[in-house]
Amino acid sequence: METNLLKQLVMASGTSGDEQEIREILYKELVSHADEITFDGLGSFIARKGSRGPKVAIIGHMDEVGFIVKHISQDGFISFDTVGSWWNQSMLNHRVEIRTQTGKVAGIIGSIAPHALSEADKARPMEHDAMFIDIGADSAEMVAEMGVAVGDFVCPEPNFTNLTPDRILGKALDNRAGCALVAELFKRCDNDEITLYAVATVQEEVGLRGAQTSAEAIKPDIAIVVDTMVAGDTPGFDTIKFPLKLGAGAALAIFDKRYIPHQKLKQSLIDTAKLIGEPLQFCTMKTGATDGGRYNVMGGGRPVVAFCLPTRYLHANSSMISKADYDSLATLIGQFLTEYNAQKHEMICKYI
Repeated sequence: METNLLKQLVMASGTSGDEQEIREILYKELVSHADEITFDGLGSFIARKGSRGPKVAIIGHMDEVGFIVKHISQDGFISFDTVGSWWNQSMLNHRVEIRTQTGKVAGIIGSIAPHALSEADKARPMEHDAMFIDIGADSAEMVAEMGVAVGDFVCPEPNFTNLTPDRILGKALDNRAGCALVAELFKRCDNDEITLYAVATVQEEVGLRGAQTSAEAIKPDIAIVVDTMVAGDTPGFDTIKFPLKLGAGAALAIFDKRYIPHQKLKQSLIDTAKLIGEPLQFCTMKTGATDGGRYNVMGGGRPVVAFCLPTRYLHANSSMISKADYDSLATLIGQFLTEYNAQKHEMICKYI
């Protein structure tokens, strides 16, 4: 794992629709390794290496769940809408960062002290519409002077910590971990029998939008998606529904509401994992989807498989991954890319 790259990506702002900082980091990281860097019409990042053989795309989405400023009150408090899926109880009293046209402004999602709450109020989750962001301003005029305007994007305050030799805690690991892994694979791959694309998509958290536009722009022959998935190894989980554990290997997604993996491509990667001794977990996701759910159908469709890093505390201020899972997945996909060629592609794509 290139920890410095991952930290750069985590510490940057990148709410869905406002991914510019992530694009800039990836461009600087890959420009010297790519034959060409382009962007689709929605802003997804596309790096290409090679120009012959089957077109292989490795994809991670670069956006994160966050918020958007929708109203500023006369006394200086900011109302907001969520961008992507949040649980209300994970939002209160968290520090946030507003990205304005002139810089970044710190704030906090306000909460009511328990002294002012009845016992019934304490037991009742606060509704999103009652929440607000406080940046310390006393008036709407002061908010404007600080550079904040309606339409500005907001993300949790950036944070990144190596908790143990194996565990990383940080903002937006969904899916900056996938972006970092895709970038590392692109740099390492040395196979002139394929045309390799590294793709960082925009607006995945609001409907897989960048996956749709980038798939149309590239029209790859196969696609490998790298994302995150709920780890069920903390107290309170149904481990049948959420079987993934940190440190037990990356997960191969076998079903979500928009995707089923291509069976021959899936089996080829399973066989590769067994051959090189890398662990694999398996998971389903009935209430969410990955970019695989667009790459599998756009432009006539193609073989697609999605891998996910088991992740604790998804869609919150901070989440947690295992370095061992990350490195194992990098090894597995790296081996597959090194061996891929026109002959293997023909075998995978042959239906009759």
